[in-house]
Amino acid sequence: MSFSAFTHLLIYDKCSNQQQETRTMTKFEKYIYDHLHILRLITQFAALAFLFVIPALNKYGFNEIIGTFYSMSIGNLDIVDPALMLQHILLTKEIYFPLLLAGIIPLILTLLFGKVFCSWICPFNLIAEYSDKIRKLLKPKTTKGYNKNPKPHYYWLIFGIIITIVAISGIPIITLISFPGLLSGQIADLVFFGTLGIEIIAIVIILLIEIFFKPRFWCKYACPVGATLGLLRAKHTLTIQYNAQICAENCPIDKKKKSICNNACPIDLNPIQPGIYPYCTNCGECISACQNKGEKALSFTFNYDEKTREYQPNIIKQPKIDQTRRISYGN
Repeated sequence: MSFSAFTHLLIYDKCSNQQQETRTMTKFEKYIYDHLHILRLITQFAALAFLFVIPALNKYGFNEIIGTFYSMSIGNLDIVDPALMLQHILLTKEIYFPLLLAGIIPLILTLLFGKVFCSWICPFNLIAEYSDKIRKLLKPKTTKGYNKNPKPHYYWLIFGIIITIVAISGIPIITLISFPGLLSGQIADLVFFGTLGIEIIAIVIILLIEIFFKPRFWCKYACPVGATLGLLRAKHTLTIQYNAQICAENCPIDKKKKSICNNACPIDLNPIQPGIYPYCTNCGECISACQNKGEKALSFTFNYDEKTREYQPNIIKQPKIDQTRRISYGN
């Protein structure tokens, strides 16, 4: 999605004396919010198709676009995964300026929009989301209600261990466990040679663990690519804004006592509680659910205002739900 499209998603909130004044959305904004899910789905599958198209073009002599999600060249423009850029610095103990230039585009995009690569482009995330649907069919009772967001120190502890091992051992671990890069490389091998490498086994093992033991743990806690992108948050990075004044007592919940936004999150975060970052990937699924089925209390913003969460604790601890509004949304 273009930068101009996202900038139209801003909603300016002003809270004073428990009264809320919200700017009316334009038709374009409403269309974007109403179709966030399908727009993301189209982008995900387009990115996956792109990974097949690149090696196919290379195979027939067109080399203006080459590479994988490790690194890619489009004409004279070089783009590199920021996680690999960090790994290079740790391994060589020096900063290579051309490599920094190659990382500028993903760095800027992440500073503007957050970890959207993870949720809108990454091929492993796409596969993991569909494998999670399989998990819910096999184990429908594993979904929790009113879940709290995990503390960020779990996230940074795992990432700290990974980069410490890289720095001390000199082993390029990030390359070995960067699933966007691994998958895109495997797709290239499949197109070129008709075979898959042994690396695909690691991806299958992680997916099986997520289905039967720990849902979505890789993207949520362990992915070094997502963690590197998670470092790049600024004051005006795209953020999910929760408005407790609008949500109030009217948000419908399902039979497992999960709010519709909580239920929509692919990695089981609760956007009406604080602390969704650095885990949140700005996929927009919670916003789409809230805009289409809820009270429109969630929105994207580049100007986050903590005051809009003022009434949240009372909502979470003592939810007073109108029984006539209880709706079952399944898993």
